[in-house]
Amino acid sequence: MRFVCFIALLWSTSIQAANFDCSLTPPPASQQDKLVWQYTDLLSKSEEQQLNAKLVAFARETSNRLLVIVVDTLCGLPEWDLAFDIGERWGIGKKGFDNGIVLLVKPNGPPGQRKVFIATGYGLEGAIPDLRAKQVVEGYIIPKFKSGDYHAGLDAATTVLMAMAKGEFNEESLGEHPFPWPLLVIGIIIFVAVFWSWKGRVKRYSKTNNVDFWTAMLLLNQMDRRHSGRWGGGGGGSWSGGGGGFGGFGGGSFGGGGAGGSW
Repeated sequence: MRFVCFIALLWSTSIQAANFDCSLTPPPASQQDKLVWQYTDLLSKSEEQQLNAKLVAFARETSNRLLVIVVDTLCGLPEWDLAFDIGERWGIGKKGFDNGIVLLVKPNGPPGQRKVFIATGYGLEGAIPDLRAKQVVEGYIIPKFKSGDYHAGLDAATTVLMAMAKGEFNEESLGEHPFPWPLLVIGIIIFVAVFWSWKGRVKRYSKTNNVDFWTAMLLLNQMDRRHSGRWGGGGGGSWSGGGGGFGGFGGGSFGGGGAGGSW
């Protein structure tokens, strides 16, 4: 009887472990409305369901896909390679929009060998640049993970990533940022170039119409704006992707954007 119980225990443990498939075969279509995948127990069932509901609601609202995947192995790869491969092979994001995010966690191993990585699709690299992803890892995920509060870390990190993807995140909450001097210099150069290209035209208009230089510039600008308003008004189509259903994975592409860390 003891032997039978021992075999049953081993069998149930092996079923629960469900090792991560290093062939990276995507989940069947019937399971692609699931955005939290655990191949080792990190979150409780209720925590997993809560986080999944949050991510599915975000996918429906914005069409962005944010996948949280907890693995028991990195399949012999660096964590960033595995995160990018999952994003590509599973098709996280909408095809043509490449608006997927993969938050990979490998929580087992000795201190310093437990890994986390945020990989962003091509379409979200502008909204979530590498520096911001690194700040999310170091400011929201790792401190909570070190204290053993995995759900709080993932919940906070996904909230910030969702806000970034929607363009609603206030960067000041991630800490101070240097003044963007390079952008200012570029702006000044563009202004000077445009001013010099206009200078001759403004002078001629000023002389012909007997008005001062700055009045001539203002009048010419107003004339150009009226002209562009007549001819340039049609280019802003929109795409409505959220609809009523999440729709599963669509085929996003990942190009190397993201950041990670260890604890």
